[in-house]
Amino acid sequence: MDIRHEPQPVDLDFMEWLGTNGIPFAIIFTKADKLKPAAVEREAQAYLQKLIEGVWEEAPPHFITSSSSRLGRDTLLEYIDSINKEFQGTQR
Repeated sequence: MDIRHEPQPVDLDFMEWLGTNGIPFAIIFTKADKLKPAAVEREAQAYLQKLIEGVWEEAPPHFITSSSSRLGRDTLLEYIDSINKEFQGTQR
């Protein structure tokens, strides 16, 4: 999700569908390099708050990233690796 934009109805509907169907997901905020650090945090929190208003008990895992500055890259890759290892462990 582009961190500069508010949640779109189609995004909220899709995330609600994922939650209703028990499909785990994470939110990856992109383009964090386009905002100042305080704005990045403010926008991410506003987006997550919109998710939990009346629908969710807690926000899903989220990551703040930028492809140009590589912000969040290692953390996101570690998360993906842990999910893959967990999935491989359940397939045995």
